[in-house]
Amino acid sequence: MIDWGSLAKGLLLLADWQIPLVVAAGMLFGLIVGVIPGMTSALGLAIVLPLTFKMDPFPALMLLTSVYTGALTGGGILAILINTPGTPGAVATTFDGYPMARKGLHNEALGIQITASVIGGLIGYLVLLLFIQPMVWLALQFGPSEMLFLTILVLVIVGVLEGKYLSRALFAGLLGLMLATIGTSTATGEARGTFGIDALEDGLPLVLCIIGMFAIPELIQLVSRRSISEADLERAHDFGKLAAGVGTTFAAWRTWLRGSFLGVGIGLLPAAGATLASLLSYAMAKRRARPEQKFGEGEPEGVVAAESANNATEGGAMGILLALGIPGSASTAVILGGFMLHGLVPGARLLRDNGPFVYALVVGNIFQMLVLGFFTLLVAYYVARVVLVPSRALVPILIVVMTLGAFSFRNQVFDVYVLYAFGLLGWLMRRYQFPLVSLMIGLFLGRQLDEEFVRFRTLFVDNPAALLERPISIVFIVLILTTLALQVRRSLRARRASG
Repeated sequence: MIDWGSLAKGLLLLADWQIPLVVAAGMLFGLIVGVIPGMTSALGLAIVLPLTFKMDPFPALMLLTSVYTGALTGGGILAILINTPGTPGAVATTFDGYPMARKGLHNEALGIQITASVIGGLIGYLVLLLFIQPMVWLALQFGPSEMLFLTILVLVIVGVLEGKYLSRALFAGLLGLMLATIGTSTATGEARGTFGIDALEDGLPLVLCIIGMFAIPELIQLVSRRSISEADLERAHDFGKLAAGVGTTFAAWRTWLRGSFLGVGIGLLPAAGATLASLLSYAMAKRRARPEQKFGEGEPEGVVAAESANNATEGGAMGILLALGIPGSASTAVILGGFMLHGLVPGARLLRDNGPFVYALVVGNIFQMLVLGFFTLLVAYYVARVVLVPSRALVPILIVVMTLGAFSFRNQVFDVYVLYAFGLLGWLMRRYQFPLVSLMIGLFLGRQLDEEFVRFRTLFVDNPAALLERPISIVFIVLILTTLALQVRRSLRARRASG
């Protein structure tokens, strides 16, 4: 399945002395973007893109993909240290990463996060190298009905696994779906729920909603504590403990192997991305947990599951971008712009006419993952000190940084209001035990669900039985019904046991 001639020619492109410098610079910038609240990988790529105008095509695209790789991993550092996902894909990392930090295990958590990210990214690109053509065929099998039922399945799984009360979890998910419909419908062109506010015509800024929901409630709680970590730490950072986290990750090989391959598969799906993959991977790990494992209370395998899937999506997303020219996220859309800027159009013709270039890019990204481990360990070693910063100093600094980040997102004061409105909503939901992750999933997938429902209705309204001819849709429907049935049975058993 590998064109060995094109691969050999591609390796010659990697022999350019500029490539290591470009990768190092892009990786460091991406890590910085990832650890700044309010910054996204797409925003970081948009900043770098104009700098590639005068560069040759291959170094330019290596720079862009390096920023993308660094930002995905950098978001997990912030998620562990201050419970704020620097990027949407790091949401699941907060579930166990931050509880580990509060126990004084932040170095171990960072070691786990970095290693799982590197492993996931390596597996993602190795799979892409070996199976790019079969992966493209699989992605082409997903039409509107498959994407619709995949979205519903994700909402049901997360609603079942997160939260003490199923009804509250489902309510939070439905609320997220409703909020996601705010803005101009891509199907009809009509503005919905904007109340005449121009800033809402493009919908709610997702990254600000996520940061507000997860960060603001935590800052409110942090005010009453001396610092982030309540453990009595003798040292703020310890490279030996980072190394211990590396060992813990390799011991959980089943978890990162499962999460990595799941991430590759989800990365192939347009508009799915790292957030969906990391949440599904975390849910699967939680479902398979041993009795002594306490997910949500600082379980290391929770971080492994989330981060391995998070970075593995990069390989799948690049596969669908290279083979079909379909960007799976805002970040890959900017990378697509980088291709076109240099006269390259991703798709079947790119693979046919520029095979060495494609193979060089894939192998170059494998090299990036090795560089990622080194640079991220250096960054995490010093960033870990934030857990000992006194709350009276840290909280005002974070508020200022998040406020400036929200404003700079679109240069609109309205976005600052969105940040704190969702912060208040997140605080209320946490207080009354409504799972934030269900709301976030609904918000993240709601617009996609809306679009896929319109396409589904257009294709199948006159012939609903056509669904029975689509095996992937049937599999998803069976999984949805099975998951709900198992949850109902579990609830009935719990009620009988307590009654």
